[in-house]
Amino acid sequence: MMNEVERAFELYGKRLYAYMRRLGLSEVEAEDGVQEVFIRAMRSSIDWSSPKGYLFKIAHNWAMDVLRSRMPLVDEENGYELSAGKDHFEDVHLLLQSLKEEERSVLLLLYQEGLSYREVAELTGKPENTIKSIVHRAKEKLRKEV
Repeated sequence: MMNEVERAFELYGKRLYAYMRRLGLSEVEAEDGVQEVFIRAMRSSIDWSSPKGYLFKIAHNWAMDVLRSRMPLVDEENGYELSAGKDHFEDVHLLLQSLKEEERSVLLLLYQEGLSYREVAELTGKPENTIKSIVHRAKEKLRKEV
């Protein structure tokens, strides 16, 4: 099993890290996330000959938990949220960050990670048509921003 896990880490470790970074996790959080993904995967009985979808599902769920646990910094005097540490990101990254977590995640899984609508539906536990609606909505938001 260790050879299969090592092979999966070599194939998907960097991609899992990049996916979690694009979702908005810090470098340290994403590094921790990759470790957690493989720890959880090794504890379960998965088919290590084709682990991609399962590894991304674990990464997605773990990242969403981390993002939900964050408490926004609020400037109560002026009534708005402060976004610490996001001063110099590329335009695309900023556009993606303007989307809801769910929309951003679905777009990244489809277009960056190359998963199919069916795979994203299985990963998120949502019907395939719902995924298509989320993508349509997200694209419309991005078109209005550009």
